[in-house]
Amino acid sequence: MFFFGVLFLMPIILLVMNAFKTHNDMIQNFLSFPHYLYTGNFTEAIERLKFWRVVGNSAYVTLGTMLVCTIISFMAAYGIAHIPGKLGNVLYLIFTLGQIIPFHSIMIALSVQLTNTNLLNNLTVLIFLYAGFHGAFGIFTYVGFLKSIPKELEEAAAIDGCGMFRCMWQVIFPLVRSTSITLLVLFFLWTWNDFLMPNLYVSDSGLRTLTVAIYMFKSTSGSEWNLMLAGMTLSMVPIIIIYIAAQKYITSGLTAGAVKM
Repeated sequence: MFFFGVLFLMPIILLVMNAFKTHNDMIQNFLSFPHYLYTGNFTEAIERLKFWRVVGNSAYVTLGTMLVCTIISFMAAYGIAHIPGKLGNVLYLIFTLGQIIPFHSIMIALSVQLTNTNLLNNLTVLIFLYAGFHGAFGIFTYVGFLKSIPKELEEAAAIDGCGMFRCMWQVIFPLVRSTSITLLVLFFLWTWNDFLMPNLYVSDSGLRTLTVAIYMFKSTSGSEWNLMLAGMTLSMVPIIIIYIAAQKYITSGLTAGAVKM
């Protein structure tokens, strides 16, 4: 297990190692340790990327997606889980099938549609696009857990005068805390790391996300690999922090969402 752990961590180790090398040292020997910690790559990358602006763009899209997708997924799953008979199962199947549709199969049609409706170069539009694509997995995960919650809890809340909407958010939603944290972490990872969608639908340089801005270091005439590696290292920091902080919830949340209907 230690061997496989090192094997899987090797790309990250090489990435960080070479981010602290000068360009010449990196070209001469990519696998060697840096002779000293050279921080010039990070300074130049931050300046060239307009780092805080692109991080702000990425944070806006990512946090917006996490919020919108979690709310929509939970409300849709709550409704599906409470529809009796076959209709609930049919709706659950329809939303679940959304996971098997790859983005690449519809990205051209979606690009044409966004162009015709003047919705390109809009970070808020990106939030709702991500929410639509990630929502299928959110509904799939939430429904499995909601099916396992005793109906007596909601009946007791109704007897005490609690309406459906209030019951949904104040009684049931706190019970799916681990599942919600798991989904929030996954939505963060998928959105923060995504390159294709913002690259296709956001051409304004002032609205670039971090992943797209980092790619600007690569061109047909040459690539500034040292700056690209420094930018990628910086982009990993929030991912690692959030993943470590929420690690204990991830396994329990996915297990809870895997309950059979």
